[in-house]
Amino acid sequence: LVLPGGRHGLRASVNLAFQQAGHVPRVVAEVDGLALLMDVVQLGYAATIQPSSATARIAPGQLAMARIDEADLFRPNLLASLSDDELSPAALAARLVLADVSRRLARDGKWAVTALHES
Repeated sequence: LVLPGGRHGLRASVNLAFQQAGHVPRVVAEVDGLALLMDVVQLGYAATIQPSSATARIAPGQLAMARIDEADLFRPNLLASLSDDELSPAALAARLVLADVSRRLARDGKWAVTALHES
């Protein structure tokens, strides 16, 4: 496998999943830049474990991919910002657009394995 370095959250999740299964991943390279990591995979040097967002722009058939459906192997992603009164009008508008686009992509099934949690 080619995976992000040891401090990366994805790497910690993958290591934990392997440990819980009683295995040790065979990591041949650590690459922290997603574009470079995916280039290594696309050139056929190694495989990787990545969230679906890492493969969203890869043309169908360009890579062999298999979905991992493991209840314990997930990473939450959050959209966080300062409170409304601390944001400039432009920043507030940008946050609203980001939230709207995120909700729409999740609801339309464009982001695989996505669960929305409103707060």
